[in-house]
Amino acid sequence: MHSLNLEQSIISSVLTDDLEKAAFLLKENPHELPLLAKLMDSVHGKALPLSHLKANDPDFVIFFPSYTCGVGCQMCCTGFSSKTRLFENYSHMSPEQFDSYMPWIQNSSYVIFCGLGETLESPHMLNFLGKIQDKISIIYTSGVPLTREKTRDLIKAELKILTFSFDGNTTLGHGSGNPDYIKKFWEKVDWVEHLKKEMNSIFPKVSLNITVSQDNQDELSDLISTAQQHGIQEITIDPMTSFDHRNFKKTVFADFENSKNKINAVLDRWNSEGVDVTQTGFTKSFNDASSCPYLDNWLSLIGTSPTTVKAGVCNGLLEVPKSIEGFDSKENWNSFPIRYLRYLHFCSPKENKPMQCQHCILTNLKNYADLSLARNSGEISKGDDPLTIYRLASNMKTEKNWSGARQEFLKSLKNHHDFSLKGRAYFHLGEIELNQKDYPEARKYFELAVQYHFEHDLAFAYLYFLVMIDPPSQIPARREKFDASKLVSALYAKYLAMNS
Repeated sequence: MHSLNLEQSIISSVLTDDLEKAAFLLKENPHELPLLAKLMDSVHGKALPLSHLKANDPDFVIFFPSYTCGVGCQMCCTGFSSKTRLFENYSHMSPEQFDSYMPWIQNSSYVIFCGLGETLESPHMLNFLGKIQDKISIIYTSGVPLTREKTRDLIKAELKILTFSFDGNTTLGHGSGNPDYIKKFWEKVDWVEHLKKEMNSIFPKVSLNITVSQDNQDELSDLISTAQQHGIQEITIDPMTSFDHRNFKKTVFADFENSKNKINAVLDRWNSEGVDVTQTGFTKSFNDASSCPYLDNWLSLIGTSPTTVKAGVCNGLLEVPKSIEGFDSKENWNSFPIRYLRYLHFCSPKENKPMQCQHCILTNLKNYADLSLARNSGEISKGDDPLTIYRLASNMKTEKNWSGARQEFLKSLKNHHDFSLKGRAYFHLGEIELNQKDYPEARKYFELAVQYHFEHDLAFAYLYFLVMIDPPSQIPARREKFDASKLVSALYAKYLAMNS
């Protein structure tokens, strides 16, 4: 499904431990990645880096099957507030693309369909569901495309869980607070329950996802109460982000402590009354999670073209290097970048985690709030533009003016919150040290490069060999991953017990 150029093929071979193929490609193309070739020549006979940090296949496989939506939510973090499709010539994941990831599905317990767009706009949903009837299948939907006939089809296809997304009266969310939309929404929730009885089925279980902002946080308790009256006992709460930065002041992050206290009081009340209300990070409050609930549990798959699918290993903003992002083979799940991510999460202090993890909207809300405030403050950094400095440094590096380039790259790191730019600057500082054959200093910079810009392929390839040259002398005991499957299966078992 993925086409790689020569450089990406070399890097992919390294990161998936196929050093024989990488050596062949480097030998056949001696002018390609010479610094990487020199590092590779120095590791003969050494152990593969972090090879013990492997994991079983993920229990949750998440597909984003639709890239169109006509609901027009102003809060949409994908950009559908001002458009109805993401890609010009690509609307939905094809059955062929779905089938190519069947090896991952076979070893999973849960298959989730959620939307960058509106999930039920995919014409292939019944095809997909027909192939996974032995799995716990979950669909997220606004409910807008749902008809009685489609509901019957979903019941016949043995969909296990149907999660509606709805946000109450807020003008930012689904339906923009329109009274007719709200009335129709709850009617559709009732449809599902009535049709289940008519068809003598307990499936799908109905749950609700609410995106919370300062616009609707004061009606959150009433919204949960209404959901309970319509038979919903499981609710997840997402904090709003927005594609339109002008809406930042309406997010909970603009006044986080105040919003958190209001929301937590609501969650405490309803959880004590028997409704299961959780924040998307699997906690029952808007407090930070002690560990990531997605790492080693979660594989997300997003189509980006008729021939390309992009994989992810979390539910946040962390992206994997392009050379492995297709996850066309099982080797990618235990490739070096994913092993290194496990090392950072399970064997290292929390300050070593990637910056996207340290500021995750799902597990580190306070850090995310602080970063959002800084990025939306409107203050202009003092001094020269970091990007201009970065470009000057890049030109100096091309001219092999190592000292001048080093000085300017270090300067480009100051006075801004652009993690990607910082990561790329650290990468170039690492390459400068490689040219000087200072491997310990190079490794320090490459570690910082992937901490700030985790998807940097070549930084990971260099780091791969530098860790082989000087492996950690002692690795702390690996902390256990978060058992997300146990929590979800307990809720599912509870539903079965109450409805069988």
